[in-house]
Amino acid sequence: MERHTNENEARTRGDLVAPQNVIPAERFFKKLPELAIVGDEQSVDRIAYELLNLLLDSTGADIGQINLLPRGGRVEKVCIVKDGKPWLGADMGLLLYNPSKGFSGRVTSTGKTLVVEDIWAEVDKKEPNPFLEISGFMDRRYLEEIKKPVASSMFLPIKRNNEIFCTIELSRYRGKAPFNSADQAPLDDFAAQYGSVIINYLLDTKNRIALNTAYYKLNNISRLVASNGKIDYTDAVAAYRTLSAADLGFAFFRRGEGYACHALYLVAWCREEIREICFPEFKPSEDSVLCNSSEISYPVEGNWNCRRLQRFRNRIVTHTGIKTKDQQFLLGIIDKIRSYVVYPLHMLNQDLGAIHLASSRNDFCEYLHMSPFLSLYNALLKSFLLNERVVDLLSQVSLKIHNPGFYCLGGLKTALMQENRELLSNAKIIGALNCLDDLLTELHEKGKILICRTRSIHLQKWLRAWINQKRSHQPSIEISMIVTPAVPQNCHVRANYEHLETLFENLLANSMRAIAERQSHDRKVVGKIDLTLSKNGNELEVRFQDNGHSYSTVSGRGTPQMQAIMQELNGSFIREKQPYCVHLRFPYKIKEDQEVHRED
Repeated sequence: MERHTNENEARTRGDLVAPQNVIPAERFFKKLPELAIVGDEQSVDRIAYELLNLLLDSTGADIGQINLLPRGGRVEKVCIVKDGKPWLGADMGLLLYNPSKGFSGRVTSTGKTLVVEDIWAEVDKKEPNPFLEISGFMDRRYLEEIKKPVASSMFLPIKRNNEIFCTIELSRYRGKAPFNSADQAPLDDFAAQYGSVIINYLLDTKNRIALNTAYYKLNNISRLVASNGKIDYTDAVAAYRTLSAADLGFAFFRRGEGYACHALYLVAWCREEIREICFPEFKPSEDSVLCNSSEISYPVEGNWNCRRLQRFRNRIVTHTGIKTKDQQFLLGIIDKIRSYVVYPLHMLNQDLGAIHLASSRNDFCEYLHMSPFLSLYNALLKSFLLNERVVDLLSQVSLKIHNPGFYCLGGLKTALMQENRELLSNAKIIGALNCLDDLLTELHEKGKILICRTRSIHLQKWLRAWINQKRSHQPSIEISMIVTPAVPQNCHVRANYEHLETLFENLLANSMRAIAERQSHDRKVVGKIDLTLSKNGNELEVRFQDNGHSYSTVSGRGTPQMQAIMQELNGSFIREKQPYCVHLRFPYKIKEDQEVHRED
């Protein structure tokens, strides 16, 4: 076919027009601040989508993909665009991939742009085709809709100093002219001039999301600890699943200490499926990662056939204390593991557990290490786990002082009276017994210091203080509160600050997501959250409403948590869908002025 034709004739026949020498990036950079305005995963999707469309339009390509491969973060296909439209969905299971395989692997090893005339050719440059070697393991839909329609592809590395932390793949449909050096030159120039800036910005956006995720999870855990509630291990593990490159993993949480048999809570996940399994009695091996006294240098790296992993598999096979379905789930994960990295949760010589980040990809350990945000989360989680154990130990000490402590002391006094009544008239013996009684009483009371207690809280004042704080945290959102005239001046509810923070932080997080969903369709919308405090019979009612749109829930754990808290406070949780709003109803008591001043 004659390729030197004028532009109009080429377009009429459907041929490709030679790309411009320079890819116009100005329009993309002007839109960049708008693309990131939402501040969640939608921002990442928008940035990647706009970047791919720019490159597709400039090169005459039909399908584009962006693959992120930062050290210590999620290695993932972050975006796929086909015919100008987003194709990749989070539910497709394609986000995680192995950057060392296929043509992308060749690019990461050489550090140079790779142009392939036909990705389906049996031989590529006298070498076995690396794509065909892995095509049999690919997702069927991805293979049929993204790979089979194309022939020529170009793989572009994006570098940060000498590190390749992203690859961009552009493909043309079969029947179109293949990519050549004239197509490659402007892409190489674009990558050298703008590539690292754009991808760094995209990663910075992901890091802000990661920081918010870690902050939100740690905030929830801190309130649980303060309320003496048990840490929700499944929820605590969510950060490791979303902020790491692990598609498989285990989180071990130990209760008790030393080598004795103690309860072990194991949270295991395989992609989107997650289960929490309890081993009522589990004694780890002396050189186990679950034992702080073992001489291990962390983090521990391993692969599918290492002694440590196979020993754990044998323990699961022979353990009789778990359900068959749970056993099969755990064995299925272990059999999929090809690479793993273990981080400890030990602190102050306490065996608290371990985090096992794993992958079904071979030679993948370097990508499984924790990012700075995840390392921070891991360090703080250890302190919360330690605090939980201290509270538990103090509670046990208090109980043991009460029984058998006081009973033993009473038994001693009774025995002395029966054996030798005169001894009880001895001032020194009486003094010693009284001192022992005082000591046990003091220790018993101190053991209850960290017990969660409710208190009388002026709900209206607390809400105003909370709103003022959130206005400074979320200046782009309008937060208002209306107090109806029927609300008594000195009405108080019985709760604690952790209860209230958990309730309203959950509601705020839901509203922020709903507002972000609406802003993704209409960027001019100003987010609004309205609270109304009113009297409803013998209860105070807080009505919480926003101007956002409905969205797909991630875990669905927030509502049950709020319902449980309101039930504990003898109140009620009511949710309406049209329009969406939440009603929290608290029993209240009117306090006299003297009581208020005395408490203040």
